[in-house]
This record gives sequence, C-alpha cells and structure tokens, in this order.
Amino acid sequence: MADQIPFGVVEHILTKLGSKAFQEIGSMYGVPKELTKLKDNLDVIKGVLLDAEEQQQQKTRGIEAWVQMLKGAVYDADDLLDDYATHYLQRGGFARQVSDFFSSENQVAFRFKMSHRLNDINERLDAIEKKIPMLNLTRREAIRIGVENSWRETHSFSLPSEIVGREENKEEIIRKLSSNNEEILSVVAIVGFGGLGKTTLTQLVYNDERVEHFERKTWVCISDDSGDGLDVKLWVKKILKSMGVQGVESLTLDGLKDKLHEKISQKKYLLVLDDVWNENPGKWYEVKKLLMVGARGSKIIVTTRKLNVASIVEDKSPLSLKGLGKKESRALFSKFAFREQEILKPEIVEIGEEIAKMCKGVPLIIKTLAMILHSKRELGFWLSIRNNIKNLLLLGVENDNVVRVLKLSYDNLPTHLKQCFTYCALFPKDYEIEKRLVVQLWIAQGYIQSSNDNNEQLEDIGDQYVEELLSRSLLEKAGTNHFKMHDLIHDLAQSIVGYEILVLESYVNNISQEARHVSLFEEVNPMIKALKGKPIRTFLNLGEDSFKDSTIVKSFFPSFMCLRALSLSRMGVEKVPKCLGKLSHLRYLDLSNNNFEVLPNAITRLKNLQTLKLIWCRRLKRIPDNIGELINLRHLENDSCFNLAHMPHGIGKLTLLQSLPLFVVGNETGWLRNHKIGSLSELKGLNQLRGGLCVSDLQNVRDVELVSRGEILKGKQYLQSLRLEWDRWGRDGGDESDKSVMEGLQPHQHLKDIFIEGYGGTEFPSWMMNDGLGSLFPDLIKIEISGCSRCKILPPFSQLPSLKSLKLHNMKEVVELKEGSLTTPLFPSLESLELSDMPKLKELWRMDLLAEKPPSFSHLSKLYIYACSGLASLHPSPSLSQLKIHNCPNLTSMELPSSLCLSQLDIRKCPNLASFKVAPLPSLGILSLFTVRYGVVRQIMSVSASSSLRCLYIKSIDDMISLPKELLQHVSGLVTLEIRECPNLQSLELPSSHCLSKLKIGECPNLASFNVASLPRLEELSLRGVRAEVLRQFMFVSASSSLKSLHIRKIDGMISLPEEPLQYVSTLETLHIVKCSGLATLLHWMGSLSSLTELIIYDCSELTSLPEEVYSLKKLQTFYFCDYPHLEERYNKETGKDRAKIARIPHVRFNSDTYMVMKVGPKSLTFLPIFII
Repeated sequence: MADQIPFGVVEHILTKLGSKAFQEIGSMYGVPKELTKLKDNLDVIKGVLLDAEEQQQQKTRGIEAWVQMLKGAVYDADDLLDDYATHYLQRGGFARQVSDFFSSENQVAFRFKMSHRLNDINERLDAIEKKIPMLNLTRREAIRIGVENSWRETHSFSLPSEIVGREENKEEIIRKLSSNNEEILSVVAIVGFGGLGKTTLTQLVYNDERVEHFERKTWVCISDDSGDGLDVKLWVKKILKSMGVQGVESLTLDGLKDKLHEKISQKKYLLVLDDVWNENPGKWYEVKKLLMVGARGSKIIVTTRKLNVASIVEDKSPLSLKGLGKKESRALFSKFAFREQEILKPEIVEIGEEIAKMCKGVPLIIKTLAMILHSKRELGFWLSIRNNIKNLLLLGVENDNVVRVLKLSYDNLPTHLKQCFTYCALFPKDYEIEKRLVVQLWIAQGYIQSSNDNNEQLEDIGDQYVEELLSRSLLEKAGTNHFKMHDLIHDLAQSIVGYEILVLESYVNNISQEARHVSLFEEVNPMIKALKGKPIRTFLNLGEDSFKDSTIVKSFFPSFMCLRALSLSRMGVEKVPKCLGKLSHLRYLDLSNNNFEVLPNAITRLKNLQTLKLIWCRRLKRIPDNIGELINLRHLENDSCFNLAHMPHGIGKLTLLQSLPLFVVGNETGWLRNHKIGSLSELKGLNQLRGGLCVSDLQNVRDVELVSRGEILKGKQYLQSLRLEWDRWGRDGGDESDKSVMEGLQPHQHLKDIFIEGYGGTEFPSWMMNDGLGSLFPDLIKIEISGCSRCKILPPFSQLPSLKSLKLHNMKEVVELKEGSLTTPLFPSLESLELSDMPKLKELWRMDLLAEKPPSFSHLSKLYIYACSGLASLHPSPSLSQLKIHNCPNLTSMELPSSLCLSQLDIRKCPNLASFKVAPLPSLGILSLFTVRYGVVRQIMSVSASSSLRCLYIKSIDDMISLPKELLQHVSGLVTLEIRECPNLQSLELPSSHCLSKLKIGECPNLASFNVASLPRLEELSLRGVRAEVLRQFMFVSASSSLKSLHIRKIDGMISLPEEPLQYVSTLETLHIVKCSGLATLLHWMGSLSSLTELIIYDCSELTSLPEEVYSLKKLQTFYFCDYPHLEERYNKETGKDRAKIARIPHVRFNSDTYMVMKVGPKSLTFLPIFII
C-alpha cells in the first residue's frame, strides 16, 4: 500500500524554521547553520513532492521507498524541532542569560544530544535529496487556492435539492412502508453498487412526513460487517446507541436484548440498517428474532451492495437501484458544475455533457467531478479531466473504479488540504464528525498554517478548510456543526493514507509499524497494548466506556512520546497520572466525562498544549494553580464542571484563550485558603474568547472597585453568549455590592445572548437601564433573567431591535414591563415571551399599543405566562400562534382578538377568569382547558369549533355538568379528546366522527349518560374511574374495525368485561385492566382477540383464574398478570406445572416489582400502578 506524501508536516516544519523564535533557538543552542541546512533541504524536497505523488500513483520504481524514507525523516524532524521549542519555553526564552543557560551539566548534555539528532536528520535528508535526480523528480509549484475563489456560493443544500431522478424510487419505498400488511415486521431492501445513492435516497424517505406515523425511527450504519462472522451483539449495540442508550458496552447479549425490547416492545417502528454486507442467513435470523417484539406494521429498510443480502433479509421484491438516465445525469452535473445564470462557452457545455454521459448515471461520480470543475473555466483543465475519466472508466463503474474516479478530486486538492482530508479517515464510517473537534486536531498536527493576515485565527482557517472540502463533495453535511464522509470517500481516504491511520474496531487483529494516528471505537484492550512503542501521534477514544481497567492510562499512554493529540474521554479515569506531563509534544488533551477531582500540576509542563477539554468532569474541584504557564493554550473547555470551586491565579496570562465556557469566582475560605485564587479581573485580558462565557458565583467578587470600572468584558468582541450568575444560597435579601459588580460587567455591543441569574441589587445597572438600549445592543437576540427578586423595574427591553426571545422568571418585585420610548413600536422582532413566578405583575401592555401602526409585538408568536398571581387582565397580540396561561388565580378578564395564526391555546388553573371575550379562531388545532369555569369552556368552544381543531383536552372543570353535542358538532377533524377529573359531569354527547382516533375519559364518577352515533376510526380508548354501565355504552360505539388499544382502570361495579361487542374486535392489540376490584372472571371469548399482542392485568383482587383461550393467542408478546402468587407458582419458569402453556410468549411476569415495570414499553408504563394517568 502506497504512503501519503506528508505535505502538511513539511509545510509546518518550514513555517517553524522561518519564524523569529527559531532564529533565537538556533543562536541559543549553537545550531544556526544546521537549522538553516534543514530548512534548505526541505525547501528542495518540498518542490518535488507533487511530482513524487504522481509517480507513486504510476508505481515508478523506487519511489515508494523514497517516500517512506522521507516520511520517517520528516516526522523525526518535527519531533526534534518540538523538543527544541519546548526546552526553549521551559527555560524562559531568550530573556534568560545565556551564561546561566549553559552553566548546568544537564544543559550541556541536552545540547550535545540534540545537535547529534539534528545532524543525523540532515544526513538522512541529504541522502533523500540526492535521489531526486535518480528518480527523475521535477519541481512543481503547489498552488494554494484561496478558499474565497473556489467555494460554491452556498453549502446550505437541503437534501431534496441534491437529488435528481429518484422521485419514482422514493414513492415506491414510501408505498411499501405505508402498506397495511398483517406482518409484525417486514423488510424493504435497496440494492446497488457504491455511489448510486442508496443512503441518500433512504435519508430522503426517512425524513418524509409520510413516514411520521412510526412511533420510533432509528438509523443505524452497519457497514463492512462482511463474511460469516456477523456479530449479533455488535449489531444490537449499534442499534441501541442510535436510540440514545448509553452504557451498553459491558452488557451481555441478554442484557442488550432486554434494553432493545424496552425501546421497541409494542411500538410500530422504522429501523434503517444502512450498508449491510453480511450474507449469513442464520445470523440474520437471530437479529430478526430480537426485533420481532414491535407492533404490527413495523418495517426495516436495508441498504446493501449485494443482491444476496436482499434475499437473506426476506425481501422478495427488492428495489434494485439503477444509474440515472442521460437527462437526469446532465441535470445533476449542471446543478453542481455551473453557477446560476452563468454564460458559458459552448465548448465547456459540450465537454460537460460528455463527462456526465461517461459517469454512467452514478450520482456520486457526477457530483464529485462537477465540484472539481465548478471553479474552473479553463478549457484545457476540462479536457484533462474528461480524458482521465475516459481511461479510468473503461472497466465500468463498479466500486473499485468509482474510488479511482473519486481520487481525481483528491488529486486536484491544494496540498494544504490533502492531509486534512485523509486525517478524517481516523473516524469510523458514517461517524458524525464535529467540525470544532477536527479543526482542533488539524491544528494539533500542524496541518493548518496561518496566512499573512495576523488577525486571522487558525480556527477560522480550519473552518474554511472544512467548507472547501464540503464544496468538493469530499465531505457531506450532517447537521449545523457536523459532517460525515460517504463510505466510498472514506475508502478513498484510507487507500491514500495507508496504514498510517487505524480505526481500532473489533475485527482488527494486526497493527502495522507505520501506524501513527489511532482511534478506538469499541473495547479492544489487547489491540491497544499492541500499540506500545509505536510512534503514535494521535490517539482518540471515540467509543463509550471503552476501558474497564483505568490503570492502563497510567501504565501505557506515557509511552507514546510522539503524541500530539490524546483523548481519554469516557475512560473511567479517577486520578489523572502525573506522567502525562511528560508528553511534551501534546497539543490536544481530552479528559472529558471522567471522575477525577483534581488535575495534577504536572499537566502545566505541557508547554505546547493548545486544547484542554474537561467537559462533564462533574467531580473536578480545581484546576492547577500554575495553569498560567500553558501560554499556548487556546481552548480550556470546562462546560458542566459543576464542582469547580474557583479559577486559579494567573489564568489571565492565557491571552490566546478562545474557549473558556465557565469562570468560577472563588471564595477564600476552607480548603481554598491553600490555593492561589484568581480574581474576576483576570478576565480582563482574555479578549480572544469566543462562543459562550458563564461567570458564576459572582457573590464572591473581592475586587469590587476594580471590577466596577467596566473594562472586564467590553473588549471581548468575539463573545456571542454571556451568563452572569450569583448564588443566592444562604444570602438573605441582596447585596448592594452586586450592583457595583454588575456596573463593571457591561459586554460589547455585538453580544447575541445574555442570561442573568440571582442578581441581588434593587436596580439593574445603568448600562441596562439606558433608554438608548436598542442602539447600545443592536444585535441582542435572546435575554433570560431569573431570580433577580429585588429588582422592581425592568430595563427597556422593548427597544431592542433584534430581540427574538425574552424569558423572565422569579422576578417577585416587578410590577410592570417598562415600555421605554413610545415613538417606535415595542419589541419589533420579538417572537417568544415567557413570564413565570412574577406575583406582582399586574399588566403586560396597553391595548392601544397593539393598535399602533406599525403595531408593537408584530412578530410575537409564542406567549407563555406561568404563576403570575397578580395578573388581572390580559390582551394578547393577534400574531400569536401559541398562548399558554397557567396558575394565574387572579386573572379575571381576557380579550382574545380574532386570529388566523393561533394554533395552540392552553389555559390552566385560572379559576376566576370570568370575562372572556374571544373572536373566531379558525386555525386553532390544540385546545387545553384545565381548572377554569365552564362558561370559559363554552365561550372558547363556540368560536373554535372548526375543522382545524385536532386535539381537545379538558380537566378539572368542576361546574361542568354536561358537554353538549352542539359544542362539538362542527369539530369534524377532532382526532384526540381527553376529559379528566370532572366530578360533576353527568352526560357526554359526541357527534358521529370519522376522524376521532383517541378517546380518554378519567375520574368522572357521576358520568351516567353517553350518547354518540358511531366512532368508526377510534383506535385508542381509555376509561378510568367511571361507572360500569358507561363502559358498556362506550364499548358498543367503539368496538369497530379500528380499535387497537383498550385501557380500563378503576371501573366500579364491573364483574366481567362486556362480551357482546368486545369479542368481535379482531383488531385489538393492547388490553390493560388495572384496579377493577369487582372483576371476577375473564370469559372464553377472549380467545377471539386474534391481534392481541399485549395483555396486562393488575390488582383485580377477585380475579383468580385465566381462560385457557388466552394461551392460544398466537400474536401475544407481552403478558403481565401481577400480584397473583398462586398463578406465579403455577407458571414458574423452573417448576410450574402450566409453564408450557406460556413458554412461547417472550415477556411474562406475575409480580409488580421494579424489574417488571421496566420491561413494559412506554405505551404501557402510564397504566401501571406506580404511574397516574
């Protein structure tokens, strides 16, 4: 396997050697001529690297050995220069006296050793350089393409816009997924060779709203599990991880099975198994057997390159994906190769059509080649690409040839992107790679070089690199801040980089001596130990709980003396070993999600460290006192370190810091007296901070006067989000020093988001109360203020021109929302307003403000008001789409204007609301009315009863005696109706409905009359706390061909289930009977419930036996008959005489312990005794 040319490392070394620092190092260590020679050698070699890469592809004799020699020498040179630079930093730089520097024997020894290494490397490079003419290598200038010239105009492609010619395929798959077959589980297979777009097509189907009827959707990339060794455990682990289940690595197969069944039991699910290779029928049967516990109609989509796989997974009519037609191929090529409305030379158009035709309809090839050509308009370049494709595709477009064509995209990359691209092969196939992470790793490896613009950060350049690779289709977006590699692109990267990059997965049984970058994705401890002594430069743990033995961290990783990047995240580290401080080359260290309390001071010996991650180290109490010595640190990521007690003195020296999510102001008491505590003023010089900053425990500020001068945050122009937190615990009232501190914490004017909690002043600072607040913070989008319980007057937030979200919580003294100037509309951009726990707030705004032109609150769509007991009246804006009012006991009047926007209205615990003026609400879809007067119910129903109303929830309406038909007769589209805890409800009249699918009646003990013509679409019926005769009435109108779920609880006077209607309900899948104390018998007719998959009976004390017919229900998967000891004895797994009757049922329990409760799927949990519906 060929070696990749180390373009990035060579460039990194030359950048170092050209710096002022290395001029000083050369003089200090007495090696200026040797370093100049090293630079000259590498300059010569760099010039022929492009030609060497091309000749290596052509398999020129001797070139592979030359490249291997070069890589060894280059990596050793990089390590050597790092050692020089690290020693230089440790000695304090050139400022230290040279005579003092050379007075120690150790320093003389170090100088001698390093000089010897340098001479050795120069000799090796001399030999490499001498071979250049022998190999006929010629110099070529690498063109560094400016990102701004080569990007496509936009990368915000939605998935449908990238697909051409697959509409019929999509519709065919959706038809199969929507078919109402009788099978519990069926498979849809999509077959085609790599690059045809199987995954992309499946993504389009997966995200279509027509498959939203599945209760659970899960996407799993299987990938490369070929041969006969299908690992069932591995498949189940991948499925569970995709469902968000954690801690699965150490589980047995039985444990994994239980977890899986918790997630899918009795649920109608859609599972995508992407890129399946395995052709072992027996193993597939084992997997399918584990998945056969879902509800009827569950589906699996399998994508595969092998037709035999489709046969094994039992799809008799798989979709065999074909190449695009000529017309679609041209359309797809044009979409990515040409700009909109671009005037093109006819010759370019003609060559483009030829290229599209030669791609044989393979979308990945078409798109990748189009992106190569997008920024090029030279006729010669297009001809060259055409000719190359013609030669490469002579043998067809099967997988290997696709990779060869894709390599053209790599060949046309500028050299600074080549190692960045192949480094991404460090992540497993289908892994969603975080952009921020990979950029930090590129910087750690030296692959990103700063441009001449000193203001441009390496991270910004790295972001541009990612966008460039996206624009060339070598990466594909997977969300806002993540991307993935197509599996064939991953194959391409791996083929280029060879053995240098290794993903340690379970099938890996050999490790090459050439391995330099390693990632761990599963628990493979033996292979980890095989890495010892190898020149590893990257080790990443990408899995979860990959190490059972955390001592390996101490005994093993310190041997990786060449490491640039090390991730020990989720490795169970309880004590960080001091020996990590010996990894002098380390730039990136991730210790996140571990259990240690203290970082050792030895970490501060890592002078080259750029990124230190401590995210979710919840037990971490302190950071080393001398953290200020890490002068190259750019990212100190300490999100969610809840136990962190202070920031160390000297942290203000880290002027390169861009990430510091949490700054804790320490209190010099207790054990903290023995440590140097950094004051808040240390933040002043950290003006490169980006993203978000939370300053917590502000009650501990000691240098109040210094802080109040206002220079702490003003200079942080890159900061987007700011949180200011005071801990009110143990503080009675407030502290006027809070205001002085707050005065000094004015942020820069381009802040986007601010959160303030626990502020104890009686007034907000002057910079917040300024009537010109809108011009002071023109970009502020989100404000949240909580627990500022002494403030009476709010700042004039209404004047902020960009504010979209405002949340005010626990503001106990606020009486009104200050309106500020009335010369302009209030809240011109506000979309969401949430007010909670503000007992003195009496009014939100005046009605006349809503009538102004242009009106105030013109964009307000969500208004949530909770626990505002002083609020007496409310006049919402007509632009609202959601209105929620909870727990406002003194709200007496409300005027709701006519609105075409309002889709959700939720009013709860407003018992004194008497005057309710409401205009028509034709778009209302969800209506919830809890603990209000019946008059309010009638008023709202009279104007909202339209076909748009889908869900109606009524609860605790004490004065409601009846719900008359006329209130519901116009609600023709009602899908869900729930009525609960209406103690005086006596009659319920429902019009005949062809839409109502879910009906729940609970705790209405006086309900005696139920009148309805028919409910032919009813699927779910729940009755709780009603009379037995009401149950019978419901049964006769709901026992239709659609009823799937029946939940009965606390039905007084019910001796047996109504036989006449129920025995004919062949569609019933779920039956729960709970706390029906009078129920004495279940009759033989239950054997006619042929579709029943789940039967749960609990706390029916008179019930002592089950009809024999229950055991013959063929589809029964879950059977819980709880708290019946005599039955448990009969059906005991080991000794029960009737055990054989239920042996085929997967889930059986005869007790109500916690384990049983956990086994019941989420559909069932709400009906078990420990839950309340």
